[in-house]
Amino acid sequence: MPGMPTNQKKGTIMTSRREFLIAAAAAACLTAGPARAQSEITVGAVVPITGAFAPSGIQYYNSLRMAEEDINAAGGIGDKKFKILFEDTQASNPTAVNAFVKLVKQNSLPFIFLSSLSTQNLATEPEVLKAKVPTFYGGGSVAVQERKNPYMFRLRPPDSLAAEALAAGVKLLLNKSKPGILYTQDDYGLGLANMVDAGLIKVGITPVGREAFSPRDNDFSAQILSLKNKGADSILCFTYNRDGALILKQRLSLGLDLPFLCGSAMVAPSTLQLVEPAETENLFAVADTVLGEAISPASADFVKRYTAKYGFAPDPYGAAYYDGAMIVADALRKVGPDPEKVRGYLAALKDYKGLARTYSTDEAQNLANDVVLVKFSKGGVYTAVTRYPAKP
Repeated sequence: MPGMPTNQKKGTIMTSRREFLIAAAAAACLTAGPARAQSEITVGAVVPITGAFAPSGIQYYNSLRMAEEDINAAGGIGDKKFKILFEDTQASNPTAVNAFVKLVKQNSLPFIFLSSLSTQNLATEPEVLKAKVPTFYGGGSVAVQERKNPYMFRLRPPDSLAAEALAAGVKLLLNKSKPGILYTQDDYGLGLANMVDAGLIKVGITPVGREAFSPRDNDFSAQILSLKNKGADSILCFTYNRDGALILKQRLSLGLDLPFLCGSAMVAPSTLQLVEPAETENLFAVADTVLGEAISPASADFVKRYTAKYGFAPDPYGAAYYDGAMIVADALRKVGPDPEKVRGYLAALKDYKGLARTYSTDEAQNLANDVVLVKFSKGGVYTAVTRYPAKP
């Protein structure tokens, strides 16, 4: 059953010792220069390993390392080992750009993984086009695909799809008609708020108001109470991990019983580790997918092995990057390490079976084309309610 990891610790995502160990492991995996063993086929990855976005970045950093091990255990790429070179993007757009440029300048790579942060994806996009190296990215912002960069492929569902599902969910899951919108004020939050606002109007619902906050804020009570005082009967909420957990705590301390329908950060273990089970009551969310035995044996095996290896449960972001590594390995086996041939393989990808979804590249170069709406129980466990769009 998907949901909160059983061995989680409350209050902080990582102890200082754990942060040190992760950073040390990351440093050991960073690029060491242009000379690579001829017995390896090497790809790159720019990932937020340290800093404010590490709780989500560590998920796909770990998943990519696990995929690297699994690919090599299965024989690698022909007679060569599969190797991923990592660079840390931290929580900075310039650092993300520099990390990508460093990989390109120091290595001849057929492929590079980008982060799941739309702001970093947008900042790095011109360098991707200049380098002509195919990439996977995880940021949901529609602004990225609107650049029409032929070398950028999205592993996760676009925010436009999540917005449609959230707008439908106000009626489908909440049976409400006066939602308020609460969002982090950056490319991700503002873009999703605008799309949900438009989606609600299309289904005949007018939001009662919108409130924004900085992802580094600690107090959200003014925004929450403002929406309540405007007559909100529900709140649509778009956050990252830390701020999302704080919002759940503060709505409970304010005695607010309004249902919240939130973005995908609310289903991440790194968010759920920061809240008590009671704080997820009356909580709904959109998710890329769900993981576990109910989905497939492969998904259940991934969850089991990941949790045993890293000490906490994986999330859909990590699963997407694991699948992405498997797709890249398949491309390298079939077309070799030529960037243009890898790009062509990804552009034509159809019905690739992953851990918890099937990937097909659409005309906007999105590989994932559906989401799920989930509902939390009082115990902090969530289950899928419906898939959007519904499968025929």
